[in-house]
Amino acid sequence: MPKAKERGCRGWSDFSFSFFLGRDGLNALRILLNNLFEQKVILDLRRDLYSAFQRLSTSWYDHRSSGDLLTRVSEDVMNMERMLIDGIEQGLIALLQLFGVGFILFRMDPLLAAWSLAPIPFLAAGALYYTLTAHPRYRVQRKASSAMNSLLMDHLQGMRQIKTYGWLEEGVNRFEKVAQDVRTASLGIMKAWAFYSPSMAWFAATGTCLVLWVGGRSVLEGKMAVGELVAFLLYVGMFYEPVSRLHSLNQLIQAGRAAGERVFAILDAEPEPGHIPAAGLRPLPSRQDSSRQVIFRNIHFSYRTGKEVLHGIDLTIPSGTSLALVGPTGAGKTTLASLVARFHDPTSGEVLLDGVPLPRISLPELRREVGVVTQEPFLFQATIRENLELGKPGASDTEIETVLRAACAFDFVQALSEGWNSKVG
Repeated sequence: MPKAKERGCRGWSDFSFSFFLGRDGLNALRILLNNLFEQKVILDLRRDLYSAFQRLSTSWYDHRSSGDLLTRVSEDVMNMERMLIDGIEQGLIALLQLFGVGFILFRMDPLLAAWSLAPIPFLAAGALYYTLTAHPRYRVQRKASSAMNSLLMDHLQGMRQIKTYGWLEEGVNRFEKVAQDVRTASLGIMKAWAFYSPSMAWFAATGTCLVLWVGGRSVLEGKMAVGELVAFLLYVGMFYEPVSRLHSLNQLIQAGRAAGERVFAILDAEPEPGHIPAAGLRPLPSRQDSSRQVIFRNIHFSYRTGKEVLHGIDLTIPSGTSLALVGPTGAGKTTLASLVARFHDPTSGEVLLDGVPLPRISLPELRREVGVVTQEPFLFQATIRENLELGKPGASDTEIETVLRAACAFDFVQALSEGWNSKVG
């Protein structure tokens, strides 16, 4: 082989090697940056959701299951992320390819290009119809998935009771029912997609058929070479490939819309009264001893629009005294106590702490003044010390020991392998 040709061959080989190396290197960088941005979006959404959970009142949680909220933080955020990140990236690439190839088609043969685009109005109409009708199906599917996760969480938390009362078969039947609802909702989505996607592919294929018909006649009449028709057909295939991708993105967008509704229902929910500092807040007066006076003035309270639980309660609890509320279940004992910590606000009337109405006290200050022992104990998945430090962050070893001894738990905790650094919950 002549040296000049050998150098040319080597040059093209080196160029090809460098080109593919650069292409794949840039693709690796794109994937890395895309995933970094993707995970940042997921982190921000989940952090904002958790912050929103903390701003909401306890009454907001009374009518919502933990499984539903967990589904929103895990699954719904992921569906939103795929819509925002993958949808934008793939959508932009598809549109650039669509307009770029379309420009080439019209440069090659304007008449043939017009024939190749004849199916576009039908494709646009199909996409619009699917967009308008698909959203309710995705909404039902998200609700069904949330209901299944809620039941699963309840049953896992109550597994001891399920086994104790021999409720195993009934538990399976209940879970099978909600799982069947998820299956039915998912099949409803896929049935619509099974009709929509092939229909759009068929309409797109008619563009190729029209090019074959019109272009074939031009070849027979000697107006176009066979090679030109083949090249045009290749570009038509490149034109409709991103169209098919955009149809797939439509499915992604509908799933993201349904998930986004559920996420923003939490982000846009009304925050707990007093969570956001407002004008007119008053500091509590200095305490004379370790307690404060609590006054209930003409308190009325009802949960949502239901039956009134408290009716015109007038009660004064002097500083330094103890009071026991006794009554049957549902009499309003817990409700009255929850008003002091502002877990709820009275429908009418007011609660005062040392003469200051509770709405005039910032929530952080109020809850530092109120100690609550709940009816049911709860331990976070953390160490014993971390659970105790909820009451006083940064408590000393001496303070931790004092609390454990007061609860008659010191000897038990010390017997654990890691003492108060043992994990519980």
